[in-house]
Amino acid sequence: MGGKKSIKVYLPTKGTGSLPFEGVAMPVAATLIKVNFLPNVLPNNIDQDGEFKLSIQVAGPTVALHGVVKQIVNDRQLVLEVTDAYEHPQKREHFRIDLDLPVRYWRHVEDVDGRPEIFQSPSERVNLSGGGIFFVAEFNPVVGQQLGLELSIPGPPRTVVRCLGRVVRSTPRGEKLWGVALHFTDIEDEDQEEVISYCFAEQRRQLRTKVDVVGR
Repeated sequence: MGGKKSIKVYLPTKGTGSLPFEGVAMPVAATLIKVNFLPNVLPNNIDQDGEFKLSIQVAGPTVALHGVVKQIVNDRQLVLEVTDAYEHPQKREHFRIDLDLPVRYWRHVEDVDGRPEIFQSPSERVNLSGGGIFFVAEFNPVVGQQLGLELSIPGPPRTVVRCLGRVVRSTPRGEKLWGVALHFTDIEDEDQEEVISYCFAEQRRQLRTKVDVVGR
């Protein structure tokens, strides 16, 4: 990882989920990272049994690191132990998989008073990747239009991912239904990693199911 680097790390907390914090990281061993934070930033409910997540640039590509909080040194310093590392989702965003997933969506308009009208996709069958989604919509959006999206990722624990995407394709899918291809344009790194992880877990599950069926 080299010398000191400014990072954003999502730390597990008790009762409030995973929260983002900015700090300065420095490797101290092969799998250990020391992170310093500003005074009065770290919460007092850090969960050492939970998982941290962060992304960092290492010799070119960006790498996602997952692991546990090994030691709370003081109110400004943590030692993190890395248990998993892989290339950032940008390198995998074209991996796509068909799966069943509840989708809610809405027209995104800047600076509008009130709540937008939220739609539930009539079909849970989607094609998903870390870079976008294809789903069935009840209105025909314009190519280039921004849509808000809410995905309910199965758990445990169940995770709700909210993001924005740009419509890149819309085609008729029967009476008053359209198939919409959306490219994610505004999604948190942690949420994108959640989508990527779920896609790969679902791929492994589907492959195991096929093996079981063939083996009968």
